[in-house]
Amino acid sequence: MSPSLLRFFLLALTLTVFSAAFSNPLPCTGQCHDAHDPSLIRRTSDGKYYRFATGGGISIHTASTITGPWANAGTVLTKGSSINSPGAGDAWAPDVKYVEGTYYLYYAVSSFGTQQSAIGVATSTSMDTGTWTDHGSTSVTSKTGDEYNAIDPNLIQVGGTNYLAFGSFWGDIFLTTLSSNLESWLGAKPIQIELNATTPRPSEGAYIYHTGSYYYLFFSSGSCCGYDTSRPTPGNEYKIMVCRSKTVTGGYVDKNGVSCTSSGGTLVLGSHGNVYGPGGQGIYDDPVQGSVLYYHYVDTNIGYSDGDKVLGVNKINWSTGWPVV
Repeated sequence: MSPSLLRFFLLALTLTVFSAAFSNPLPCTGQCHDAHDPSLIRRTSDGKYYRFATGGGISIHTASTITGPWANAGTVLTKGSSINSPGAGDAWAPDVKYVEGTYYLYYAVSSFGTQQSAIGVATSTSMDTGTWTDHGSTSVTSKTGDEYNAIDPNLIQVGGTNYLAFGSFWGDIFLTTLSSNLESWLGAKPIQIELNATTPRPSEGAYIYHTGSYYYLFFSSGSCCGYDTSRPTPGNEYKIMVCRSKTVTGGYVDKNGVSCTSSGGTLVLGSHGNVYGPGGQGIYDDPVQGSVLYYHYVDTNIGYSDGDKVLGVNKINWSTGWPVV
C-alpha cells in the first residue's frame, strides 16, 4: 500500500473514532450565518467583537460577546476591491490583525478554480463600515503555472518580521514576508510550508498561531463547498488539521512526526453530529472564553448550501502540547 493511501485510511479511521469526542460549538445567537471563512477580533477601545467573512465587499457583523448576539454592521469594501481583477467585487477569506493602533484586513481576489489571484489589504482605526481604506494589492499575486495560488492570507509577526502565509490547491500553503508598513510584498520567494498529496488533495486557509515553544500551522483540508449539490465521500469533506514547529518558517510536523510538506497533519476538528465540513478557521485569545478555535460549518439541521454556513467557536485545551477541542 502506498504511503498516501495508507494515510487516507488512517485519517478515515481517526475521523470515525474521534468524531464522538469533539465538543459541540458554543451556542451562537443573532445572525450567525454569513460566516464563510470568518475572521474574529475584539476592538481594543470598547471590547466590541467584529466578525468578517468571505463574499461581496466582505461582510461585517458585531456583537457584545464572541458568541453573540451578532448583528449585521455593513461591509469593508463598500465599492469592491481596487484590484484590477474579475473577482474584485467578491473578496474572499479576510484575516484581520491589530497593529499599533490600526486594524489591517487582508483579503483575496480570485475566481474559483483559477490561479488568477491577488492578496489585498485594507486598513481602519475603528473597523466600522465606511472607515476602511483599501490599499489594493500587496503584490502577492499568482498566475497560471505558478507553484501556488495567492488566496487565503494570514499575517503573523515574529521578531519584527511580518510573515504572510497563504495558498490553496496547487502547491498548497506558502510563506513570504511583507514590508514594515504591512501593505506590500518584500519580493522574497515564497517558501512551501505544507503540501498534502492525498485525496482530496487541496489544503488551504492557513492560520499560524504561537503558544509556548511552538508555532502551530492550522489549515483546512478536503472539499469545502457545494455540499447541497454534491457531497464528497465521508471523511473527504472539509476538516481542520494542524502541524507545529519551533520556527515559523518551516519544519512543521504532525503529532506522529510526519512532515507537513509530506502529507502530514493531525486532525483537530472534523464532522460530528449536526456539524459538517468545519473549516476556514482561526485562533483567538478571548478574555472571557480563553483560547478558542473559530470556523465555519454546515449545520445539517439547517441546510448544506454555502449560504447556510454558520459560525462555530470551540474552546481549546493546550495541556498536551496539541490543540484539543
